[in-house]
Amino acid sequence: MLKGLGNSLAARQAARAVLAACIIGLFLSGLEVAWATWRERGKASELVEQMLDLMEGSAAAAAWNVDEALAQQIGNSALSIGAIAGIEIRISDDQPLWAHHRALPASTAGNSTIGRLVFGDLARGTRILYRPQDDGREKPPIGLLRIDLDMALVSADYIAFVGSSLLGGLVRNILLGLMLTWVFHRFLTRPLVELEQAVAGIDPDNPRDTRVTVPPGHERDELGRLTQRINETLDKLDESQGQLRQLATRDPLTELPNRALLLERLEHALSRARRTKRGLAVLFLDLDRFKHVNDSLGHDMGDRMLQGIAQRLAETLRHSDTVGRLGGDEFLVLVEEVREPKEAIQVADRILATLARPLDLDGHQLHPSASIGISLWPSDGQDARQILRCADVAMYAAKAAGTGCWRMFSAEMSEQAMSRLRTEARLRAAELRGEFELFYQPKMDPRSLLLRGAEALLRWKTDEGYVAPGDFIPVAEETGLIGPIGDWVLGEACRQAAAWRRQHGDLPVAINVSPRQLADADFPNRVRVALAKSGLPAHLLTLEITETVAMTAATGDFAMLRVLRDIGVGMAIDDFGTGYSSLSHLRRIPLTVLKIDRGFMQTVPHDVAIPATILELGQRLGLEIVAEGVETEPQRDWLCDMGCQTIQGFLISRPLPAAEFEDRFLVERARAAG
Repeated sequence: MLKGLGNSLAARQAARAVLAACIIGLFLSGLEVAWATWRERGKASELVEQMLDLMEGSAAAAAWNVDEALAQQIGNSALSIGAIAGIEIRISDDQPLWAHHRALPASTAGNSTIGRLVFGDLARGTRILYRPQDDGREKPPIGLLRIDLDMALVSADYIAFVGSSLLGGLVRNILLGLMLTWVFHRFLTRPLVELEQAVAGIDPDNPRDTRVTVPPGHERDELGRLTQRINETLDKLDESQGQLRQLATRDPLTELPNRALLLERLEHALSRARRTKRGLAVLFLDLDRFKHVNDSLGHDMGDRMLQGIAQRLAETLRHSDTVGRLGGDEFLVLVEEVREPKEAIQVADRILATLARPLDLDGHQLHPSASIGISLWPSDGQDARQILRCADVAMYAAKAAGTGCWRMFSAEMSEQAMSRLRTEARLRAAELRGEFELFYQPKMDPRSLLLRGAEALLRWKTDEGYVAPGDFIPVAEETGLIGPIGDWVLGEACRQAAAWRRQHGDLPVAINVSPRQLADADFPNRVRVALAKSGLPAHLLTLEITETVAMTAATGDFAMLRVLRDIGVGMAIDDFGTGYSSLSHLRRIPLTVLKIDRGFMQTVPHDVAIPATILELGQRLGLEIVAEGVETEPQRDWLCDMGCQTIQGFLISRPLPAAEFEDRFLVERARAAG
């Protein structure tokens, strides 16, 4: 309690007030004492002079006549005055005529001590006696008159005054301090305490709802201004908290609930579902081909597309439903009070129909679509984490089935998702284990069947055997592992081609390049390093990209492709005719090779319209034409007739390991040449 009192502003202020009052009072009392001392000393000095004046004539007569009786009579008369404590009449310093000192009571010893301290220099008065003359005093002197004052009596009034003054001043100072303390408490400390209590009662989550009231009578002073500043700070705090809540719970681009708020609402929805025994559906949306929009039209247009889709989703759903953005091109929809799975399906169909309407952005007609995965509570999981994971798995199943569709979660999907995770984990360690290898498929002249080159194709061999490229390449693309895997393919293909060149002569080799590799600004440097490290001339390496990736590069005016072409490597468009090529762009791409997709070759020689068009287009552009998927002699014969320079397919050979490819084609080529 004492510690708390010591920390109290009121207690400290009271102590300061009392101390200040005492110091001021002591100073004033000191002035009064000094004035009283000066006054009493004057009175004592005047008394001594008066007594000496009264006794001087008679004492001089007694000393002249050496009249001891007269001296005694004079002395007794003087001693009858209370202020005189002793008297001496001397004829000389060593010859007294008469002297007497009155004994002082012991009770006055204290006063005598104080009196001697204050009036010590005035306690004895001395006057030289001269022979009485009508014309005044003349030397030589005839005696000495000396009187001693009673210091206790002389200083009694002084001591009483000083004591009463100091005591009165002390009482006055204490009363003044207490009065100042009350004034400070009433007009300063108490309003501050009320202000403190008001501030302590502020709700930190809703500061604007609690206003601090200005203490009465302080509207215009410092306390009033302090209160006003506190309220202004509360307003700014509320505004800042609102902005922080917006940033913490809302997606800044679409203003939809973000991942954190979605998870919180999902937990609340699950709690309500458990209480009401009503179902809950979670719809996981992933936009189709959104990356293509971003790459081809720019990120600003992509952002506007996301805003338009967010607005459509918000308008499509009920007020009781929740839609939010998880990030990127992923959205989440919570549908409560679902009695049957078909209700969730109806919501998914309604969303797909809404998104399918064309979206006009600055003259660009976009046709959005989404893949939707649906999971249900309680059948697909009991907690938010399970429900979300199941919806995510179902969404990937919908995306695998094609664009613009939905899939309900099933146990089989979970097994597929686990398999995909195992593939990803094993894929990360495949290079360290040396499980990757390159197979080579020959490219030949369709007329002479002479070897013109080879395409390097990645294979993954595990303890269980080879993993199909279609099973691990998409996983590598989605996880970003395609970057380091692609670098390994680049280095290994250059190394092998350089080794074959030293033994068998030049052999052009082509490798496939992923979109992630082309998006990396450092990719040209890695191509240079691979060529330099292996010693392979640049013109013997061809980089194959898909038609869609080539068109994506158009946004940068094919700058990356031009840098690669400047290195000296060849550039090929793979699977031409399956993407979204623009003929105007095709003229600007720094190409050397155009490949006809194997899907178009399947109809040859019965339906040749598209392959013939591609062949004629490539020839007019001065490009080498490579026909993929050639499997029959009629196909080869037709390509010979059309002037196709290179064929590739199972008619010639399947992709082969490097050693087998070398024995079958390179060694044979050397023998034929020999």
